[in-house]
Amino acid sequence: MSDSKLQELIDTLKKQAVESGEASSREIIEQAQKEAQEIVDRAKGEADGIVRQAQDEADKKLKQLESSMVIAGSQFVTSLKRDIEQNLLTVPLKEKVTGALGETEYLKELIRTVVLEYTGEHDSSDLQVLVPKDQQEKIIDFMIELVRAQSDTGDPDHKGLTLNTGNISFGFMIDRMEDNVTLDFTDEAFLNLFLQFLTPRFRELFKDIKLGESAGK
Repeated sequence: MSDSKLQELIDTLKKQAVESGEASSREIIEQAQKEAQEIVDRAKGEADGIVRQAQDEADKKLKQLESSMVIAGSQFVTSLKRDIEQNLLTVPLKEKVTGALGETEYLKELIRTVVLEYTGEHDSSDLQVLVPKDQQEKIIDFMIELVRAQSDTGDPDHKGLTLNTGNISFGFMIDRMEDNVTLDFTDEAFLNLFLQFLTPRFRELFKDIKLGESAGK
């Protein structure tokens, strides 16, 4: 083989080797790029999933926080209304009631009125008046006079009035011993009675107070 033919063969082999190498290189590069893109896409998808999950968790916690704040706010408003009612209505009213029932002369007149009204509507006047211990000595003479007045009715079945102490702080109670009927005129009874009428009206003043009312305007 001549030198020119040999050289031509060498050149041809080199060209084929270069072209084959280039093709292989391009194929390797393309495959690498494809795999790299797949990795990037997969990583991006995972990252988006993590972000969505984190956002969902954040939204969930935010809703829980908002719900807790609404409940806490509602409880605060309810507690505030209760405190206002207690300090502006219940406490002053209780002071007035106990103050009035703690006055011996007022207590006497109240007992007289109740006893006369009650005995005037019932056949028997067999009543026991229960008063606070510290009032018993103060009204004993009054009760004797009241018993005498009741005894002058001429009722042959009249059994009279008796005075005793009871577990009472202010006011009095009357026991109709014949049938175990008790009339309660203690401070707690009067307070509960007054509150039944006054509390609904008092609460009307605060019924429109709601959490976030100012913010919504």
